[in-house]
Amino acid sequence: MDPSNDTLARPVPLRGEPNGGAARPTLPARYKRTIITNYLYAAALIAVAVGVTPVLVRGLGKTEFGIWVLVGSLALYLELLEFGFGGATVRKIAQLDATGNPKQLRQATATSFWILAVPGLIALIAGVVISVFFSSIFDIPPELEAAALVVCLLITFDLAISIPSDTFGGVLIGLQRYDLLNTTLLVVLLAQAAGWVIVLALGGGLVELAIVTVVIALIGQVARFVIARKLLGGPLLSPRLFERRLVRPLAGMSVWFSLSEIATVLTLRIDPVVVGIVVGVPEAAVYAVGQKLALACTQLVNPVTDGFFPLSSELSALGDKARLRGAILTGTRISLALAIPIALTVGILAEPAIEAWVGNGYAEAAVVVALLAANAALATLPSVGIRMLMGVGAFRYPALALTGEAVANLALSIALGLKYGIVGVAIGSLISTALVHVVLAVPYIARTFGLSLTTWLGSLVRAHAIPSLVTAAMGWAFLEAGVSGLGPVVGAGVAMMVTYLALLAVTGLDRDERLAVFNYARTRRTDPA
Repeated sequence: MDPSNDTLARPVPLRGEPNGGAARPTLPARYKRTIITNYLYAAALIAVAVGVTPVLVRGLGKTEFGIWVLVGSLALYLELLEFGFGGATVRKIAQLDATGNPKQLRQATATSFWILAVPGLIALIAGVVISVFFSSIFDIPPELEAAALVVCLLITFDLAISIPSDTFGGVLIGLQRYDLLNTTLLVVLLAQAAGWVIVLALGGGLVELAIVTVVIALIGQVARFVIARKLLGGPLLSPRLFERRLVRPLAGMSVWFSLSEIATVLTLRIDPVVVGIVVGVPEAAVYAVGQKLALACTQLVNPVTDGFFPLSSELSALGDKARLRGAILTGTRISLALAIPIALTVGILAEPAIEAWVGNGYAEAAVVVALLAANAALATLPSVGIRMLMGVGAFRYPALALTGEAVANLALSIALGLKYGIVGVAIGSLISTALVHVVLAVPYIARTFGLSLTTWLGSLVRAHAIPSLVTAAMGWAFLEAGVSGLGPVVGAGVAMMVTYLALLAVTGLDRDERLAVFNYARTRRTDPA
């Protein structure tokens, strides 16, 4: 669907004015708040996973904990029934916010909510069917069948409510209020973790855990609804606000967002399955360990790039091409300033890090980590640009590119996995990322936003060459010195990161850029630069 058919907010074409103003350094609104709350939420997720998982394992036992994990995994896949309307809603809200029409914002919110009520109902029906057959599918012990059924039904009910209610989270993202969204998510996460611990301490089991989880999650949805209603200044769910003329544009966008989401899930999750099939189940465990460590690069970079999606929708609606180009350049430099040192550190120190983390027997995973860390760094290069392509309405290319990557990754991983084992699977992922994200996506992004490809890439190489070489040499020196143990490995990693960033500040930025970074860091203002 051509987004220009949307009569409420048409994106301004980017082509045709390659010299339409010099790029202006640009950041999303409230960027510091976004980064801080993004990382606080990410840290809380890690803390809950590390701290509460052992409590759940001991409190439930292996079988009941397995049921809990399986139900949660099924819920993740059922969320794909949102069909990409979440991303479409974010873009529409960001566009309309730029035009400053509160009534149209409320209309878009109500329309998205009532459209998503349909896949919510589909998820409810699918979840009920799965719940009925859950015990048979997974061979649940007879004494736990009733509990498993109740847990499935409760989580299904929560999912059916959350699919349309996620509209309100999308509103907060579209308004670039990640700080408010993350605050609600953080409170819900911590409340659920505390609830789980209390339930198990009082002798509760699976059903009680599910009740606590669902009740707290629904309270979070209500909180986001109240916040969105206050920001938009009026009712959001009245059927009278439903706009039929918004259905086609939202549906047209959602198709491409949905395709992108499915392709991303397949790309991230398919490799261990391929290893298990073509190499063996034990090797799949080794690969999974390496993949988890390598994914740290992506997980630590995403919090600084998320805000560029709604920002690009806003700037597109305003027709501000100079700031769009500036946002691409600024976002790419920030993301690479994190991704490259993390990838170098994780890749070079992979072997001692894995040994300190999970012990002996996983040495082959070190090569996997190094390859996947390089893969993550390459994928970071166009990541802001891909987000911004989606934001300005160029949906087709990112969706088709990500789909092509998923297909290429699967084909190459199978072919190379049969010949070279788990290392071949990782090489297949690296090759598919290099082809799609670097060879194809980067030039396309440059053409779309009117950037000089050679100038853009040349500035990145000049900025990162010296820090990369010095940090890599430092990492090899740590390996030659025999660094081992959790504390020394973490210390070596921190030293490498600090060295990289210090050298980048000295050799990768000019005087004006260093001054701008310093002034932005110390000011209390959090609006776009």
